Amino acid sequence: MQPLYLLIVAVALVATGTAEVMNDFSSCINFFFGEKPPTGFEEAAFPIPEERHPDDSAPDCLAAYQQRSPGYICQKIPNGNQSYFATLYDRGRRIPLFSAYLVEKNPAYDTQFGYIRVEPQLVHRELSAESQREADAIKIIEEYNKGKNCSGKVKEYQEKNKLMQSQAIEDDYKDAGKHNYDHIYLNPPQHHSQKEFCNATNTFTNIVAISKVLSKAWKGHEEEIKEVMRKSCEQMYVITGAVPSNDKKLKNRVYVPRYIWSAYCCVSNTGQTMHSVGVLLPNDNSEKMETMVVNQLEERLSNLYNHEIKLIEGC
Repeated sequence: MQPLYLLIVAVALVATGTAEVMNDFSSCINFFFGEKPPTGFEEAAFPIPEERHPDDSAPDCLAAYQQRSPGYICQKIPNGNQSYFATLYDRGRRIPLFSAYLVEKNPAYDTQFGYIRVEPQLVHRELSAESQREADAIKIIEEYNKGKNCSGKVKEYQEKNKLMQSQAIEDDYKDAGKHNYDHIYLNPPQHHSQKEFCNATNTFTNIVAISKVLSKAWKGHEEEIKEVMRKSCEQMYVITGAVPSNDKKLKNRVYVPRYIWSAYCCVSNTGQTMHSVGVLLPNDNSEKMETMVVNQLEERLSNLYNHEIKLIEGC
């Protein structure tokens, strides 16, 4: 019998989908244990402020931040042939609420990222389903604007403005270090041994700001997850997320998390659940990381969000 992980990868390789920023996770549902995504986070996302519509004769020119928030992203990369993980993205706060993925057992793929990509479909659904370098995304939006006769004289139609309104960009994190923040990947590249899966993590839709003081502790947690996978699991489902703050922002645009959290489900080679663990880390240097069972983490998150949160059902 083939290991469950290989079967799921095989399914992912043949799965098809047209738009990767969607209204649900149906095209990347395999990254959730039991194919059941978390619930309760949709209510937490900020709505997107409505744009001024300067030209009624060009209704297609407005950016996709008039779309609903959050955005359901099945993450793709240029020249990739599948979805590599799933992200629920809060358009209003310009941060991911969570990313869900499968940890790979083999040693991490060793790479250095020279840039971080953005997501064109957060701007317009018709654009590329693959994350892109910022400069390439601007060119893609420029071509869209030309095709739709969107005048560059109108601020709302300008390519950089559309990109900035829809998501975080490089400028937002450029000076984060001066304010004692690092950035972390909710789905970290170190949890992947295949090049494509590793590269797919390198997008601003998978990044949040974390206190520099806490960055080392969180990296230690990521290493611990990888070690548990190596020793104990045939497959591991992970969901890692951020509870947004009410007012702390980078560049007065990108919200800094109040808490960072993670939960995983360890599965045997026969498909049986073995154990699950949750962690919660305040992002203010006041407390240490707490480890707990997933049900307790759900309770803590439900209190933080003031409504019921469910993460992993049945593990």
